[in-house]
Amino acid sequence: MHSSYDFFTGSACGLLLLAAAKLAISYHQQAAGRWLILLLAGVFCYLLRPVLPPHGAVVSLLLDLPTVLIPMAFWLFAHQLCSEGERFPRWGWVLCAITVLVSLAANHLDFAESPQFQRAMYLLSQPLKLSLLCAGLIALQQQFQSDLVQARRRLRASLLIAVGSYMLIVVCVEFLFDYLPVPAGVPTLHAILASLLTLAACLWLLALSPGALTESLPQASEAPAEPAETSAEPAPEPLDPQQHQLLDQLQQHMRNGGYRHTGLTIRELAEQLDAREHVLRALINRHLGYRNFNEYLNQFRIDEASARLADPDQAHLPVLSIALDIGYRSLSPFNAAFKRRHNLTPTEYRRERFPA
Repeated sequence: MHSSYDFFTGSACGLLLLAAAKLAISYHQQAAGRWLILLLAGVFCYLLRPVLPPHGAVVSLLLDLPTVLIPMAFWLFAHQLCSEGERFPRWGWVLCAITVLVSLAANHLDFAESPQFQRAMYLLSQPLKLSLLCAGLIALQQQFQSDLVQARRRLRASLLIAVGSYMLIVVCVEFLFDYLPVPAGVPTLHAILASLLTLAACLWLLALSPGALTESLPQASEAPAEPAETSAEPAPEPLDPQQHQLLDQLQQHMRNGGYRHTGLTIRELAEQLDAREHVLRALINRHLGYRNFNEYLNQFRIDEASARLADPDQAHLPVLSIALDIGYRSLSPFNAAFKRRHNLTPTEYRRERFPA
């Protein structure tokens, strides 16, 4: 049984090295790519550590640090993948730092005079790890319906269902087996599942769908040059007559104010146009250049809001009334979308046009 564990652990580690090498070559200039490489490095150390011979405190710390960073790297990768350029929240960095410090202290500091304190640190580290993993899963789930990039939707789904959920289970099971004896065969089962997950990910990203990450990850604006795999997408294929008709219907529908429907989803819009949802997604993404349906709607909504805020006949209208009229549920998302366009809040924008 021990040899089976070593075999599957070695297989998973080899596949992780292959995937990390590919990512390091193609995506090291992108923040999301670097966090994904760190995530793979942490999983590699986590799997490798039990099969290594006894080692000193320094080596143990070096092996444990990437493992401790796994939940943080997962959350940051999910955020980079799905945030459409939004900054990672400051409170998130604080939570990540606390989680890493508490986990390292629980594993490596010697509390010989107060073992209860070390135990408390360990008990605290587990829910902290779970909170980071859950935050990553929430980031993957948010705006999934409005995501127009098909490859990224599939990547989100696979991470949400497989990788993130599996890591949650591993943390919970490790915590459980800290109090109960580990049943025979569980470590080998864990190694087999890890190996199968890694194999499936490598087959998908390196063979079956090698462009999935390229299409999913945001472009690295800071990079002076990119490898061929991360270059801009080729021009879309010409529209066929049916697509031309659908595009004309879509544009006419938007000119008539279809974007004002509160909480409009792409599924509802497809029903209104009597079109297939996946066809409409591809049209807006491939031919109009939008990666997120909400950003597509914001283009029309902010155009109207800008005109109304600059209209002296509507200067008496509250900003909230305008936001609700054009389809927003509340003021907060309207303010955020408006500021992304004009680098001003709606109130500041109106004040510039009508100074007191």
